[in-house]
Amino acid sequence: MDGRPAARAALALALLLLVRAMPDARAHERPEAPPPERGAERLLWGLALDLNRENARDFEALPGIGPARAAAIVAGRPYCKVADLGRVHGIGASTLRGLAGQVDVGAPPPARCRLEKDH
Repeated sequence: MDGRPAARAALALALLLLVRAMPDARAHERPEAPPPERGAERLLWGLALDLNRENARDFEALPGIGPARAAAIVAGRPYCKVADLGRVHGIGASTLRGLAGQVDVGAPPPARCRLEKDH
């Protein structure tokens, strides 16, 4: 059996996949929607989730965070800095490193943080 038809089919499939993967030439013409202010969708924009504002369901989108840890994050508020997340049971240095850039404490920090800073 000649392998040429199979090779042609593989080449055609590869070209089809390549064309589909190429960005739309008109993409720059479409207005871009602003990024969401809250919610897990922020991660799709490369934006961090605010530890003091998001709900538990949003935190579940983070790597290594399931329902129990997400609920513990919400219960541990307020957070003055991302490192404070380490006080949540089950979140250690490794998890904190994995969450780098994906969580923040927003601005301005909670009033409690400002009070602790003044003392």
